[in-house]
Amino acid sequence: MLSPLSVHATQRYQRPLSKMLSSVAFRQASLWRLRGAKTGIVISVRIGIQTSRSVHGAAATSDATAAFMSKHPALPTATLPKRGLVLSKLGFGAYRVNSSQSAHRAALVKAVQAGVNVIDTSSHFGHGASEKFIGETLEGMFKQDAIKREQVVMVSKAGFILPPTTEFPTQELENVPSYAAISATSYHSIHPNYLKAQIAQSLDRLKMDKLDIFMLNNPERMLGDRMLPGGFSKSRLYKEIAEAFAFLDTEVEAGRIGGYGICSNALHIPTTEDHLSLKTILKTRHDFGWKLENFVAVQAPLNLFERDLVTDAESAKSLAAEAKENDIFVFANRPLNAIAAGQIVTLENKDQHNRQENSVKLLETLDLGFSSLANMELDIKDMIEEESLAMKFVWSEVLSENLSRLSSNYFAAKHFLEREVLPAIDRDLQILEDSTVDQPDLEDKDAIITWIHRYRREAQMLTKDIGLFCQLDSDKRNDELNLVLGLICREFVSDVGEDKVENIGSPLSTKSIQYCIAHENIGCTLVGMRTPEYVHDAVAAAEASRRLTKRDLSLIEQCPLLLNTTSE
Repeated sequence: MLSPLSVHATQRYQRPLSKMLSSVAFRQASLWRLRGAKTGIVISVRIGIQTSRSVHGAAATSDATAAFMSKHPALPTATLPKRGLVLSKLGFGAYRVNSSQSAHRAALVKAVQAGVNVIDTSSHFGHGASEKFIGETLEGMFKQDAIKREQVVMVSKAGFILPPTTEFPTQELENVPSYAAISATSYHSIHPNYLKAQIAQSLDRLKMDKLDIFMLNNPERMLGDRMLPGGFSKSRLYKEIAEAFAFLDTEVEAGRIGGYGICSNALHIPTTEDHLSLKTILKTRHDFGWKLENFVAVQAPLNLFERDLVTDAESAKSLAAEAKENDIFVFANRPLNAIAAGQIVTLENKDQHNRQENSVKLLETLDLGFSSLANMELDIKDMIEEESLAMKFVWSEVLSENLSRLSSNYFAAKHFLEREVLPAIDRDLQILEDSTVDQPDLEDKDAIITWIHRYRREAQMLTKDIGLFCQLDSDKRNDELNLVLGLICREFVSDVGEDKVENIGSPLSTKSIQYCIAHENIGCTLVGMRTPEYVHDAVAAAEASRRLTKRDLSLIEQCPLLLNTTSE
């Protein structure tokens, strides 16, 4: 007998089989049979197989990873406790990389050449483009003997289902009886059937036969299901995580993954509503029989502002400390993208030495832009008789009055300008154009049409410049933070002084990376390095991380500009 959840989920994903079989991923299929641990139900799953691909059958080994890292003594390392693999404490985060950018390939090659042997990706990054890029790039490096497969620690994840259109993702959810509908275009599942298919597709794109670590990606998202009556409960989610782990044990035994773990944005914050407890997850093995020795890693955010991962609470140890006690390796992500006081903060301050000159030029450009738009808004009042229509065009005044408020939050301003202001202007211009076309005898018809096209261009240029101004204001705050941190701790990487590192692009970025890597309970910090210049900064930070002591870390965390930002 199916549970209410199973019936609900089944009703949601059923579609004509002819449509489901059109997916390339399912053209060649094998049948895998899974008997439910509790229900005894036999489930059939189609798994895509690409038999013609060139694959690399090896996987990371302790001896090979140790040998590789011994050639790069300046880069700090950490050992995966349950597998003995030696990992660089700096990892290549592959969230926004793909084969279309030559700089991305150059960056990955440079990172590996510098001693980075950890690559982290996910099946949903670029709808698989990230994994495909990594597979193609590494294949070339393997052929050139620049690095061996046994020396690379490959990490991937699954859980997100983000179809490229608003259509229901029948192909991804075929034969998946349990999933969460987060929105009309976003779904999530950690059901064994789904994970089985995702692992197969990841291996195909990566051109590998084994993932060294496979992680459940943000399972707490399932708590936000908007279609299931009563929502997706935590008790059910803990059960599904345990069932997923039990299934992943079979993948370890089959040799398709080396171990598994969880990547989460809530596992490290006890006070958040969607928090999942590592202690509770560990207890589920007694009822579901999954093997503790195969639970090898967790991953969570850490940066200068968000320090919950390494900060002990009054009543509980930090996730990093708790994981270490259980021989679970800790990956840190998002070292350069923080959420502080409800705002997104990018910890970057490139071109700081040209900031003043750029600021003066931008202010001059903004002044001209506001004046031009304001004059055009006066002109249209003389061209059309309908006052209510003319009064729609007062954007120069609205934007100038709110410039100070917009500049306080770059990402919010960017969203507001691109998603609200420009569409609103387009709608008003369309109304004006329609009104003009409907009046064939209108004397200034051609002039009004010309005005509409020019106003659209001027508004687009002005909003772009406002965005740059907001970015500049954010950069100035980052410059201040960078200066203060440099004064607090002299062991930070710097682009000035006696121990300066040449060609540092973003001094603040290096400081945040250096801070994360320096924590003894953090095994590897994953950094998005999409250009060789980013790799240069990240490697410099990693190599200098040994200089930071526990006292240094404590002093850094007491920086006035960083206080009152962690979750409590």
